[in-house]
Amino acid sequence: MLRQLAVSIATLIALSHSSLARAEAWFEVEVYIFERQSQSTEQWPMAPIETKTNRAIDLISPVVGQAVVSMSNESAPCTLVYDADANSHCAESTSTDTNTTPEMSNGGALTISGPSTTSSNAVTSYRYPSVIPSEIGSGSQAYASQGSGPVLLASSQGQFASIISSLSRERGNRSLLHMTWQQPMMGKSGSVPIRLFAGKDYSASYHFDGRQIVQQAMASSMQGANGTTGMMTETSAPLLPSPVWQLDGTLNIYLSHYLYIETALNLRKEGRKLMPVAADEASMNATNTAAAPAKVMTPYLMSIPLEQNRRVKSDEIHYLDHPEMGMVIQIRKMAQPNA
Repeated sequence: MLRQLAVSIATLIALSHSSLARAEAWFEVEVYIFERQSQSTEQWPMAPIETKTNRAIDLISPVVGQAVVSMSNESAPCTLVYDADANSHCAESTSTDTNTTPEMSNGGALTISGPSTTSSNAVTSYRYPSVIPSEIGSGSQAYASQGSGPVLLASSQGQFASIISSLSRERGNRSLLHMTWQQPMMGKSGSVPIRLFAGKDYSASYHFDGRQIVQQAMASSMQGANGTTGMMTETSAPLLPSPVWQLDGTLNIYLSHYLYIETALNLRKEGRKLMPVAADEASMNATNTAAAPAKVMTPYLMSIPLEQNRRVKSDEIHYLDHPEMGMVIQIRKMAQPNA
C-alpha cells in the first residue's frame, strides 16, 4: 500500500513538472522606434533618466559590432579579433601590460564587457560604427530552442513592413530601430530587460550628461637653437569615452496574469542651453566678485525620456506616443520551441 502511494506521488510530481515545462509561455516581440520632428516647447529633464543596462540582454552588439576578446595569460597575452566569418586571430598590441583591455575603437569605445565562454580570463568587448543601422536582424532565419534565452530573428521574419512604410512617408519621421526576437516570458521578479540602442554616436562631441566636449589648447614655450623662444600650440583631447547613442535604454516585458511592458529610453537631440561661462573666462570678464556667474547659450545634447509602464494584450499592435518619438510594438503568441 505504501509502495503504491509512493509511486502515485512520484507520478504526480513528474506530471506536475511536465505540465509546468509545457506551460512556459513564449512570445515573439517586434519593435519599431522612430524619431519625429516636432515644435514641442516641453521642458525635458536636465539629466538622462537612469537606465540599468548592466544586466540587460544585448541582441544588437553581436550584429553591428566587431567583437574583440581580450585574453591574458603568463605565456603570451593575446587579443582575439573576430572577422565577419567568425574567424579569430591575435591582434597586434603595443602594450606589454597583460591586464590591459582595449577601450578605443573606430567610431566607438568599449561599452559591453563580460566574461567570455572561451576562457575565464577573457573579456569580450565591441567596436561600433559611428551610426547604427535602423534595421537589426540575424543573417538568416532563426528560431528559439527550449531552454534558451531571447533569440534575434532575421528582418524577413518581421511583420511591420507596411506599418514602417506608412510611418516613414509622414513628413518629419525618421526610422531609428526595427528588430524582432523570440523570448520566454517570466514574472516581474524574474524578468530581464532587453537593451535597445540606435542612431548616431555623439561621444566625439558631447559627454554623457549632455555637456559639449571642448578641446583644450595648451601653449608651450620652446627654446630654439638660436636662442629665440617660439610658441607651439597643441590640442589635447580625452580618450574616446563609451558611445553616447542617439537612442539608448531598455525594454522590459513580463507576464503577471497580463503582459506588461516597461520602457526606460533616452532620445538625444542636439540643441542649445544657457550654461555658466567657464571659470577662467568668467574671472576675466567679471567686474564684481559677488555677482552671479555669466551664462551664455552653449551647444548641448538634450536628453528626452520615454519612460512608460503599460499593460498590453498579446497579438495586438500597440503604439506608445511621444512628442519627439514613437514606438510600435507587438507581442505575438507562439508555440513552445523544440528542444
